Amino acid sequence: MTPEESLASALRRLHLRAGRPSTRKIASEVGGVSHTTVNEMLRGSRVPAWDFVKKVGRYLNGDEGELWSLWSAAQKTPLPRGEAHNDLWDPVYLDRLVVTSFVSARGTRETRTVERWIRATGDGVDRYVVRAAARKGVTHSGGGKVNVEPYLNCTIGKIRPVSVSDEGDALLVDVMLAAPLDEGEYGFFATRGRYVHPAQYTSFSESVITGQGAREVLVRAQFSGDSVPRKCWKIVGASDDAMYDEPPPGSRRMLTVSSSRYVELRAQALTPGSRIGIAWTWG
Repeated sequence: MTPEESLASALRRLHLRAGRPSTRKIASEVGGVSHTTVNEMLRGSRVPAWDFVKKVGRYLNGDEGELWSLWSAAQKTPLPRGEAHNDLWDPVYLDRLVVTSFVSARGTRETRTVERWIRATGDGVDRYVVRAAARKGVTHSGGGKVNVEPYLNCTIGKIRPVSVSDEGDALLVDVMLAAPLDEGEYGFFATRGRYVHPAQYTSFSESVITGQGAREVLVRAQFSGDSVPRKCWKIVGASDDAMYDEPPPGSRRMLTVSSSRYVELRAQALTPGSRIGIAWTWG
């Protein structure tokens, strides 16, 4: 459990012990905090300033010293994003990234849900740019399609079609956060992408670390009954065409597909621009 999850868990226990008052009632009673912020505190999708935590904790008859320790631990979690901020990527650090793909029709259909637990590395962060790409040579008006939609705790802002030479057509999607974050504050949101790929481009599913780095990443793929891969292997690291080639027998990059057609990959401490995903060959 991360420090921010421990704080949220403690607040939820206090909330339950107090008879589960509504977030609107809590906000009204303590003053100076919105019911949305209270809701995010209890769900663990945001770690607000100490003043807010203290007010809510007092209302719920919590131990201020314990809450201070938990809040301080969350604030002191390191941001291993390198010596300097990378302006190429979003001003957030990914404390946790969970990517879940449902792959069907021999890979020509994919639904990808991406959950992001983030911490702002600057002030006034109100959006995250999701980059969703079709494969090289596929246009959105042709055989390949991609769409990004809000899933949890966010809305969709501006959508910009772009052309990326090494990936083909792509979308840059402004995902608007529930509330702006200042440096060090936490947030959570999730998006869902729906992909239609041409048959010749169905052998991998990957994500790029587009923030200032990622502490913990989990990538999961569930294959349908008509799409059971013969072999699967991991894609982790900088862009390298060799990552997509099938590794030799016995390679540590190979992944095991369960009897229920499920496979997963975990990684830690990824740098900005790193790629992570799962590649496969069909039987």
